Amino acid sequence: MINYLFYALIGCLLGTVTGLTPGLHVNTIALIGLSLYPRLGLTPIEFAIAMVGMSVTHTFLDFIPSIYLGVPEEETALSVLPTHQLLLAGKAMEATKLTAYGSLLGLFYSIVFLIPALYLIPATYQCFREYIVYVLIAAVLLLILREKKKNKIIAASAILILSGVLGMLMFRQKILSTTEVLFPVFVGIFGLSNIINSLQNKQSQMVPQDKYIKVELDKNMLSSSLLGAIGGLLVGILPAMSPSQVGVLMYELMGSNIQRFIISVSAINTSDAIYSFISLYTINNPRSGVATMVGKVLLIDFNTLMLLVGVTAFVGFIATIIHIRIGEAALDLVERIDYRMLSALSMLVVLVLVYSLTGFMGLYAAFVATSIGLLPILSGVSRTHCMGVLIIPTALFFLGINI
Repeated sequence: MINYLFYALIGCLLGTVTGLTPGLHVNTIALIGLSLYPRLGLTPIEFAIAMVGMSVTHTFLDFIPSIYLGVPEEETALSVLPTHQLLLAGKAMEATKLTAYGSLLGLFYSIVFLIPALYLIPATYQCFREYIVYVLIAAVLLLILREKKKNKIIAASAILILSGVLGMLMFRQKILSTTEVLFPVFVGIFGLSNIINSLQNKQSQMVPQDKYIKVELDKNMLSSSLLGAIGGLLVGILPAMSPSQVGVLMYELMGSNIQRFIISVSAINTSDAIYSFISLYTINNPRSGVATMVGKVLLIDFNTLMLLVGVTAFVGFIATIIHIRIGEAALDLVERIDYRMLSALSMLVVLVLVYSLTGFMGLYAAFVATSIGLLPILSGVSRTHCMGVLIIPTALFFLGINI
């Protein structure tokens, strides 16, 4: 048992590193771990525990770059603007605590739903496949129509189409893998565009931050995280549905309530990490790269699944503490730095990461994505329409349209 706790803590450490490093995805580390696995002297279960610990911890810590730098990955893309808004309002600690508690509650609900999910996922997996395209189309129409004004509806439609074309082009290019290309695309659309907009702000000093802000556990937090956990279950059931796409649906349900939206997205993120292993066990169809790597070295039976669920619960509490502590440390650093300098430094760091991880093709993708990401800011419409980069290619795939 002590041996298992040790490897769970190793996973925590790895997940902290991947979560705090934009572009360094858990799937990359899991792939490296799988290639080194025969030489590490680990048993299959020890390797699985370390990977599960990393995967769960990552879902907590990957919100920190979104909050303090405005730099997202796919899973946190939609949370960038709300969390960064709280930073600019002097409530970065609130954003930190909301994402921590949302992730922890998402983990709690996913464990509560564990037994129903064992029956629900295999029973509904095939049934929903043919209807997913209609779910996506309905989500898109709702998001566009909620702009209400004619000129904004036109702008939103144009942005959706442009981002969709970008998505199709990026998924068809052969230089970068599907996983690699998502980093510069989402960094450009939601990260660099946000930073460029921040640089236009004449404010040089960061708004004083409230370090002692309290986040109370109330019915809104419980209901929002419950909805997020259900969203995570949908990701586990629906083929090709990603946390970001479910996040679009959450955005429509939550509307303009920033706090509830942040909680829901963080709950989706963490519960999805759990349900991916349940999908591996029930339908042998892992919904994440980490679950895929674990499935290559270990046959998941019910007892093993319960052990991994226990690991997620243990890791979740530790990750919550790490998340809040690192958020407090980041808050101290942010307060000491000129805000415009912080924005410029963030842009430089992001561009270096994009080039290091994806080369010139990644820089090109980030440049084009940034141009599209600036359009919602200039036209005054929601940035969620940029999620067409994923939604349109997915919808066309399920409609059987090959462009």
